[in-house]
Amino acid sequence: MPILKPISGHTSCRGPYRYLTKEGRALACDYINLENPDIADPASVFNWARIMDATRRSVGNDQPWRGKRARTYKHYIVSPDPGDAIPLPALRELAVAWAQKHFGDYQVAIVYHDDNARGIPHAHVVVNNTNVFDGRRLQDPDPRGLNHSLQDLAEERRLLFLRDEREAGESPAHAALRQPKSLQAEYVRRAEIELANRGEYSWTADIRSRVRIARSLADTEAEFRNVLEVLGVEVSDNSAKAPRADWIYRLAEHPNRCIGGERLGLNYGKEHLQAVFGTGGTGMHSDAARLSIERIARNAVEVRNLDELHALSCAVTLMENHRIECLDDLEALDPSDYRPAAWTDPSPAELSDLVAYIERSGILPEHAQETPARRPASRRQEQYARGRGPARHHGEGRDRQRDWQPPRREERTETQHER
Repeated sequence: MPILKPISGHTSCRGPYRYLTKEGRALACDYINLENPDIADPASVFNWARIMDATRRSVGNDQPWRGKRARTYKHYIVSPDPGDAIPLPALRELAVAWAQKHFGDYQVAIVYHDDNARGIPHAHVVVNNTNVFDGRRLQDPDPRGLNHSLQDLAEERRLLFLRDEREAGESPAHAALRQPKSLQAEYVRRAEIELANRGEYSWTADIRSRVRIARSLADTEAEFRNVLEVLGVEVSDNSAKAPRADWIYRLAEHPNRCIGGERLGLNYGKEHLQAVFGTGGTGMHSDAARLSIERIARNAVEVRNLDELHALSCAVTLMENHRIECLDDLEALDPSDYRPAAWTDPSPAELSDLVAYIERSGILPEHAQETPARRPASRRQEQYARGRGPARHHGEGRDRQRDWQPPRREERTETQHER
């Protein structure tokens, strides 16, 4: 069974950093919410202690609390059972999964050693005391619960584990965990708002924009996953042990930047989206609008134009919230009646710029188009399975997955020359 040893720290993170990295002892490193500047070797050691200390100071979490000195970090040692003879890659996967599950909103540095008598690799997990989303201090988690979780993860990976007696009935506290984090359709943390107000990059907002665009274009879960892949977002199921089933969205270029769907709001969660796809998707945009949105989104991701991606995301939201299907509908939108439905919606002051962007981008046709009645989702999916689905793109019988294949090198070169 893996052994978990917790240690509380009340000083700068410089001490554990020096201890864990001195004399080249580190076999490898993994990071959560810490950006390693060494792009060529993202698992290399860098001075994560300096970043953690700066984060705490920026929100005053170095200061004493109720007359007691601040707990500045937690240091957990994860030692696998010697009988497992676990290799380093497997230990890294276990340690990251456990740390991500419990400390996904905090800065975490995981350093691996094998400097014990038997040379068995083990993990040192250092967790900063500050939530990177809302700035709150880390509340000391129950060591018993953390150990239970580690044993569960070991069991899932067919490693040796320890199981103690559990109560058969579900407690009210555990039942409460099955409720979503927020009942808001769009849930935005304070840290994301502050970054936006300062005009700085927020990877949470970046993921939100890409998922929102994919959600508006997809009629099925397969299409949704395919669009996200092209937009550089990986989607996976959360742990089977989690109280609620959800999807985890992760930036492909930065795997440590990930967030659960319902942490972005109920409209981004697995339960809500599967219900939408089960009824055939939103059915909001015409085929011409879909193609335009796809083209703009793909180009924005290829050239890393995050401003364009954000603007497109806001445009899609405005079109969906106000049922705008053509330029005639857009012109009929009365600014005096406009009210943002969520913080992520454009403000009334930004509305004119967004309307101008939609007109300039060519997303919408000039007039509403007659569209045939939509068959029930089950009937359409049956036809697609038999290869008799309607030609939805370019007047041809290609399905959307082929349309969403990344462009060939020659096409990308031509696009760059055109710009």
